[in-house]
Amino acid sequence: MIGSLSVQEKKVLRNLEEKADVAKLAQKSGMDQSAVMRAALSLNERGLITINELKSSIAVLTPEGAVYAREGTPERKMLVALASSGGETVDDVAKRASLPDDQVQIALAWVRRKGWVEFAKRDEKNILAITEKGAAALSKKSSEEELLERLEAGGQDLEWMPQEILPELENLERRGLIEIEDKTTREIELTALGREATAAGVELVEEISDLTSDMIKSWMWRGAKLRRYDVLAPGAPIYPGKSHPQQQVIDELREILLQMGFTEISSRIVESEFWNFDALFQAQDHPAREIHDSLSVSNPEQTKLPPPDIFNKVARAHEKGTAGSTGWGYNFSKQISQRPVLCSQTTAATVRYLASKPKPPVKVFCISRVYRHEKIDYKHLAEFYQCEGIVMDKGLTLRNMHGYLKQIVGKLGLEKIRFRPGYFPYTEPSTEADVYFPDKGEWLEILGAGMFRPELLKPLGINYPVLAWGIGFSRLAMLKLGINDIRELYKNDLDWLQEKRMI
Repeated sequence: MIGSLSVQEKKVLRNLEEKADVAKLAQKSGMDQSAVMRAALSLNERGLITINELKSSIAVLTPEGAVYAREGTPERKMLVALASSGGETVDDVAKRASLPDDQVQIALAWVRRKGWVEFAKRDEKNILAITEKGAAALSKKSSEEELLERLEAGGQDLEWMPQEILPELENLERRGLIEIEDKTTREIELTALGREATAAGVELVEEISDLTSDMIKSWMWRGAKLRRYDVLAPGAPIYPGKSHPQQQVIDELREILLQMGFTEISSRIVESEFWNFDALFQAQDHPAREIHDSLSVSNPEQTKLPPPDIFNKVARAHEKGTAGSTGWGYNFSKQISQRPVLCSQTTAATVRYLASKPKPPVKVFCISRVYRHEKIDYKHLAEFYQCEGIVMDKGLTLRNMHGYLKQIVGKLGLEKIRFRPGYFPYTEPSTEADVYFPDKGEWLEILGAGMFRPELLKPLGINYPVLAWGIGFSRLAMLKLGINDIRELYKNDLDWLQEKRMI
């Protein structure tokens, strides 16, 4: 074991007598403190020493306190100036003492508080006069001044300070002349194995750790002592480049859907209220359109509308109904439809795509960011990812929907799934899916699904059933990555990002 130690580690052992703090050991061994700590950590891993941390509080001067300790306190300067004049106004004494403007009131307050001066009347002027206590103070420094001088030489450990000067210490801290800082001292102590090693003798021999080509060519290696290596010693961790953990979840889900024959489409950041709400048969006075739910955009002021045929059919569906529905019974507004908003749901992208592909088969998905005026907490963000998919074909039923969802969830490694009735504004029938997580021992909702309502499909010229599902991607990412707060994904915690394994 001794033979495998580095020169620095041997120096620490040779100069360590039972125990010593790092600073003293560095001075004794001729090494800097960082080198001593590196060697000590290695010796600690080998069981030769222990490292103890001793915490204490020390009093140190602030910049203002350092000036007072070096040049004298303002009250001392005022007292000395007053003694040389025999009594003057505050302004005259301050001028004689060469006190800066910001120190005059400080000096006056403290000479009066300490009872060194008093005001007297002379020629109808208020002048300062020295009291007996002040005269006595001229020949003797106050305990606060003595403490400032002691601290000027270096910080003082509170544990070793006499109890009688602690009130002065508190006064100086209140005046902002000192600060109390926490200090950590590391003490290195030999273990039984370390004592045995030092008793056996630790010889300092210059060793070569890197065998260079020049040393081999010149045969220098034959007379050199090569340092022994422990091939089983753990190396430093390596963090290769990798995708962000959330991106890994996105890529995994994307790969599953592509394998199942889906085609990926993209959504828009800025969307019209027509595609974001109107085309989904959501009334123009619905609460979700208010400023507290969706985020409006001021530039551009208006967005482009779809072809007149689609726009007019959607407007009639809202006003008078379609496919057996009576509609919402209000006057549909073109101006509202043209208003731009930040896309609040990826359904806008899938419905826009459906309008351009009204004939089956259609099988697409979208993974994109959406934006809502949410109150940010551990499970809500104003900007987050959504994943949505649709399937259109002849004869599709809710049973087909459940089959798709079981396959998707199973490929994500989630084996147990259950379905229950649900409600969503633009699907009927609707279903919600819960997945069982053994680690948590509970069922958690992970997605919602349903069949698009005819009030949505008919105005777009679609005469076939459409299955639609949406995965709560934030919930999925939290569960897959084992975190309890969605904000952890965006903290840029380098340690977490480096150590998080690929899922």
